[in-house]
Amino acid sequence: MKKIATVAAVALGCMAINTQASETLGGNEILAVQKGGVASKTYAKGKPHLRIATYNIGKNEAADNVADFTALNSAIKRINADIIAVPEVDNKTQRSQKIDQLKTLAEANKMHYAFGKALDFDGGEYGLGLLSKYKILHSQVVKLPSGDAEQRVVLLAQVDVPGFDSAPIIMVTHLDWQKDPTVRTGQARYLLDLSIGDAGSDFKDIASSIKILAGDFNSTRDEQPLKEIRYFFNEVAKQGTDTRSWPAVNPAIDIDHIFTFKGQKWNVKNLTIPANSPEFNWSAASDHLPVIADLELTEQ
Repeated sequence: MKKIATVAAVALGCMAINTQASETLGGNEILAVQKGGVASKTYAKGKPHLRIATYNIGKNEAADNVADFTALNSAIKRINADIIAVPEVDNKTQRSQKIDQLKTLAEANKMHYAFGKALDFDGGEYGLGLLSKYKILHSQVVKLPSGDAEQRVVLLAQVDVPGFDSAPIIMVTHLDWQKDPTVRTGQARYLLDLSIGDAGSDFKDIASSIKILAGDFNSTRDEQPLKEIRYFFNEVAKQGTDTRSWPAVNPAIDIDHIFTFKGQKWNVKNLTIPANSPEFNWSAASDHLPVIADLELTEQ
């Protein structure tokens, strides 16, 4: 446990930097040609593989016993992903009995983690996070334009995944929840600016880097925010797969998504949104179902 906690502390305390979305972007910025960066490469064999999931665990905050992580730990073990994007996380809030939720999950499942604070809340912090089987090389928190709405952020984390020539950057986010999509649309556009280097980040080669964007977008695939995202990203999809993920007890809409950047090509080997069954009651762990993807990189 000590070793995990030490690595986690580095990811949380030393690597995460909170950046204000203070740049004014007019939408006509031109990406400067970069020297160096991540060169394109096609994999004929020995293709790198990644199992990634997004799993909103927010229901645990309002559970009768928020200190009981039995169902969540069981869910994470069943997901069995290399990397899990975790929107909606409490860090030592009163409503969560002052528990560091992400650290608790990471230690129980022998994973590294990085936390991204969105705001101070209820005597602690509220935000999102990332769990990883592999070392997190660097992470940064960037605030998204939120106007008068609740502050939202994106967590960028570069993960040392075995088999990859270049460590992928995972972008974890949780967009605005209001019915009016105006704020979400602006946040989606800012994510695009970050992904190509038009908005500043710690990742100097981000435009050419391998990137995956995942989280709770509070938007279905037919809404404008996701149409914006698809300008630079491909939604991970597989024909015949039902992608409804909320509410877990009887899913109605698809608001949890995984995207890959268009600078890379991936084979979607499998896409799973598990349902409640006699073997496991997912709605006992969260009000969202996880979205789990097995991806194979064919071009970086």
